[in-house]
Amino acid sequence: MPAIIARPARAAREVTIIGAGGWFQTAFDTTVLGPFRKAHPDIAVFFYPLGNAFQVLGLLRGQRAAPSSDIALVETGVAARATTEGLFSPLDAATMPVIKDLISQAIMPGIAGPALMLDSLALGYNPARVKRAPQTWRNLWDPSYGPRIALQTPPNPVALALTAVAGGLFGGGTAAQSLDSGLTALAQLTPRVVLWDPVPDVYSAIAAGDADIGPGWNARAQNQAALTPGRFGAAVPGDGSPIVATTINLVKGAPQQAAARTLIAWLLGPEAQKLLTEALYFAPVNTKADISGASLARAGAAPEMVAHRKEMDWATVDAIRGQIAAAWRKRNLGNP
Repeated sequence: MPAIIARPARAAREVTIIGAGGWFQTAFDTTVLGPFRKAHPDIAVFFYPLGNAFQVLGLLRGQRAAPSSDIALVETGVAARATTEGLFSPLDAATMPVIKDLISQAIMPGIAGPALMLDSLALGYNPARVKRAPQTWRNLWDPSYGPRIALQTPPNPVALALTAVAGGLFGGGTAAQSLDSGLTALAQLTPRVVLWDPVPDVYSAIAAGDADIGPGWNARAQNQAALTPGRFGAAVPGDGSPIVATTINLVKGAPQQAAARTLIAWLLGPEAQKLLTEALYFAPVNTKADISGASLARAGAAPEMVAHRKEMDWATVDAIRGQIAAAWRKRNLGNP
């Protein structure tokens, strides 16, 4: 009788994702990556958190010669820079068929990877102080919707998106004229701004009662509303909001390319997209995801909300963010 040879368990392939930490890491790691780990026990997944997309870019640059990460989650502007610098491997429908199921806005020229999810600029507010949920961006200029405002300043993407909103509401003519009019309108808010760049963030400040209203990203705002009901509410104004895409990218020279591709395809698929929308409040990019109307509305992705989205060229905005920050300072927008 032949001897029975005991074989060691197959070692898991470890895929490392780098992206934003904080509330997103906590929810994403458990709620979204958890089901993937169960379905693919041979692939271990490690999420390495960083503060923002520019820190991700810096890490990628430092690892260029010998990458230790496999997948990067970064916003559009940073993704365009990283693609130009050759830090990502292109992903397309020929090698990853799920890409054919994505909305057209998920595929962006000059960016190696598609959008994983979309987020809308929203207004966070304290329901105890703001009795009527905001309906339009003009409500931010109405003191009856809260006399105490919390605002981020550039180069924070929230401030860049709000600059575009103000320019669209009060501007006109050339881009320069629109920016000037938008900044004039933002300056009108300063007597009511009680917090500039609050720590840790606008969402926590409003929930704590330190401010009444302020703009922020909808997914984070909805998460705050779920954590602190009655103390924080979130609304995507009906007149349309700028959106930002978080792209998913395969790091060039990644040590676990095959496993990383498996994970990327799964995250872009219907199951993960449903989780991202229903649990994390991001707008989906996969057209085959079966998501309830209520969940789409919370994520700023109901049909009427999609129709009023304001597209932003984040690659261009990123290139001039220093100029926008300087324009804010010139108008004395921000802490002295």
